[in-house]
Amino acid sequence: MKTKPCLVLFLSLLSLHTAIAQEMSGALPKKARTPEDYKVRTLKEIATAGSVLMRQDAGPEGETFLHGDLFPSRVRATYRGVIRPVAQPKKELIAQWAARYAGNPDHYTQPYTDEVLFRASGVNHWLVVKNSSLPDLKRQLKKGASIDLYLIRLGALKTGATWEWVLLVDMFAKPGREVSTTTR
Repeated sequence: MKTKPCLVLFLSLLSLHTAIAQEMSGALPKKARTPEDYKVRTLKEIATAGSVLMRQDAGPEGETFLHGDLFPSRVRATYRGVIRPVAQPKKELIAQWAARYAGNPDHYTQPYTDEVLFRASGVNHWLVVKNSSLPDLKRQLKKGASIDLYLIRLGALKTGATWEWVLLVDMFAKPGREVSTTTR
């Protein structure tokens, strides 16, 4: 059987196009977030935006909700000076999120083992903070000090009748100051 040159050229181009498309659809290098990537919001706005994604009454207690949109946010809060280990349900949510969405799960599971108490709009919030940032946080802030937190949203845990958003603090800065490079 004779193969026509046009057919060979067409099939060659088709296979090249398919190979390029497959390569492009794979994991692409991730760009490091800069302070400009974080939109000014409140913790209440983050929760409200998240509630649009799910029904508030959905699911039993302990259910998790994961989301790929990190929703980078900069929020103003008050440092409460209390640190504790991340609770097991939050650890599991972080690990599940990292397995599903992160190219390197260890980047999110190993350096985030503690959470810090902050207060915003009269409500206390336990936020997961990068271990390497804790010494700077303790050194630079006194209990009751205002702080700008640069954080991302991974998902939520059902606790009782409400959902608690799991937020990771990427960086922080005192209001009006640039983000310290040691906290990145």
